[in-house]
Amino acid sequence: MASILDFFAVIGEGFMLKALATALVIGVLGGIIGVFVLLKGMVFLGEAIAHSAFAGAALGILLGINPLITIIVFGLFAALGVGFVNEKKVMKDEVIIGIVFTSFMALAILFIGLMPFYSTNITSILFGNIFSVSNENLIVLVFLAASVLLVIFGLKKELYFMTFNLEMATIVGIPVRFINYLFLGLMAITIDISLQAVGAILVFAMIITPAAAAYQWTFKLNKMLLLASLFGVLSGVIGVFMSYIWNIPSGSTIVGVATFIFLVSFIASPKRRKSGSGHVVEDCEYCSKTIGGRQFCIEENCVAKDIPHKHDEKGLIIYSSDMHLTKIPSRHKHDEEAEE
Repeated sequence: MASILDFFAVIGEGFMLKALATALVIGVLGGIIGVFVLLKGMVFLGEAIAHSAFAGAALGILLGINPLITIIVFGLFAALGVGFVNEKKVMKDEVIIGIVFTSFMALAILFIGLMPFYSTNITSILFGNIFSVSNENLIVLVFLAASVLLVIFGLKKELYFMTFNLEMATIVGIPVRFINYLFLGLMAITIDISLQAVGAILVFAMIITPAAAAYQWTFKLNKMLLLASLFGVLSGVIGVFMSYIWNIPSGSTIVGVATFIFLVSFIASPKRRKSGSGHVVEDCEYCSKTIGGRQFCIEENCVAKDIPHKHDEKGLIIYSSDMHLTKIPSRHKHDEEAEE
């Protein structure tokens, strides 16, 4: 077991700088895209993509080419294929995801079985080894991550609108179909480039867990994105530190830290605390109707997003801890037909 001084002694070494840079990039990218994955309810699809990417990695090693190429190809094929089948309503979403999950895992086992000798790269990709990231892979990771983030922030309003009101987004002219496929592709790329660092088994945890932790603290999208990125980076950096100090697998350590952050967030979540009046934000009837039961307000002009409140026809009622009700003029324009 190394000491803390040993860690700081090697922090300037090439392998450690690459590991920390990878943790930073994956933490930010995974946290941001994870928020939209969580809000759009695409958790299990991401797990299927991770296993398809592992099959791509196994094929790349079998053929003797850079596994990152086949990882991205397989991940995109799985994501867009599932998206197409779901769009056509051929079968239930969970059925096709289950088929993709098991089929690509079977392919991965087949490719591994066809290898003339066992490769340590398989273990690295399956369980993750952030210290083995090469200069080439780090450059590709940074480039792809920057590209994904640019697209995500460029389409943030459209993604936000589509997440909570798909029908209205279609009516106002947002290219819903194109953006859906684009987001699937971005999610696949995020999973693919994170595979070597975290491992095929745990990679999706680094996308969904920081986002789930951030969700416990706020209703506001921008704040949620910021917190998810912060939690992702903390998980990666602390995981690298603990992995080196105690000589334990980096992938499981990083995910373990992310899980701990989620548990703390869940226990301390202000969204779960009730005010003195016994009301919580989830009780807000107007907000529940606004976004189909997801129970937080998406109206930009809402002055009470992060505190217990309730809308009525006369204004906005704020529930305070001293049992008093404060009424302020509502900034919402209620559309009775839309609420019905």
